Amino acid sequence: MRAAGRTGSTDLDAVADLLWRAGDERADDGRVRLSARLIVEAAVTIADAEGLDALSMQRVASVLGYTSMALYRHVPGKDQLVAAMTDVATGRPPAPTSPPPSWRAEIESWVDAVWEVYLRHPWLVRVPTNSAPVGPNELAWLEALLGPLSRAGLDRAELIPMATFISGAVRGLARAATELDPAAAAAYGQVLARHVDPGRFPVLSSLMAEDGLVEDDGGDLTPSVHHGMNRLLDGIEALRDRRSTQRKGT
Repeated sequence: MRAAGRTGSTDLDAVADLLWRAGDERADDGRVRLSARLIVEAAVTIADAEGLDALSMQRVASVLGYTSMALYRHVPGKDQLVAAMTDVATGRPPAPTSPPPSWRAEIESWVDAVWEVYLRHPWLVRVPTNSAPVGPNELAWLEALLGPLSRAGLDRAELIPMATFISGAVRGLARAATELDPAAAAAYGQVLARHVDPGRFPVLSSLMAEDGLVEDDGGDLTPSVHHGMNRLLDGIEALRDRRSTQRKGT
C-alpha cells in the first residue's frame, strides 16, 4: 500500500478512472477483447519477470500482439499504466477473521501480509509515490489498517498519520530487503570488525563485541520489521493506557 507522499505529474482523475474501470469486455466470438485489465495484467507479468525498467507500452503491446497505438485507446500512458499495475499487483487484503482478533494482532497480520506482497512483486517498492491511494485494492488495504488502529485508542486525527507511517516503514524496509546483496550482508560484520574504531563508534563496537551486529541471515530483514512494529505497537498501547487513566481521573 502506498502512503500519501510526494507530488508528481500523474493525472489523478485519469488514474482513478482507469483503476475503477470495469473488467474485460468480450467480443461476439467469445475471445477476450483488448481492454485495460488485459493490458495491466500483461504489464504486471513483465514487471514480475524482468523488473520495472523492462516495462514500456511497446513491450506490452508486443506481448499482447497489438500495436502501441491500440493500447493507448485503453490506457492513457505509462504513468497511468504503472499506477494501475500497482493496484492490481497489490490485490485485496486478507479477509478478516470472525470473530476479529485483537487490534494489535490484526495490525501484525496486516504488516505480514503487505510484506509478502512486496517480496512477491519487488518492483512495487520502486514505483514513485505520486499520490495517496486511489485504487480499490489500495484503498481496501488502507481501510484494513485504519480499522484496528481506530480500535487502539487513537484519536481520529491520528489515524491517517499513523497508517501512513506504518505503511511507509514496511515499504521502506521491503525496498531494502529486495536490494540487499546476500553475500555482502553476510560479510558485513567481518568488514566492520576490521575498520570500526571503538573510540569513534563506542556503541556500535560494543554491540559487535557482544552478539555480532549482523548474523549470517542472507540479509533477511523480516526480524527487523517485526521488532520495529512490536515496539511501535507497545507505544500505542502505552498511550491508550495513559489516556484511559487520565479520563478516569477527570
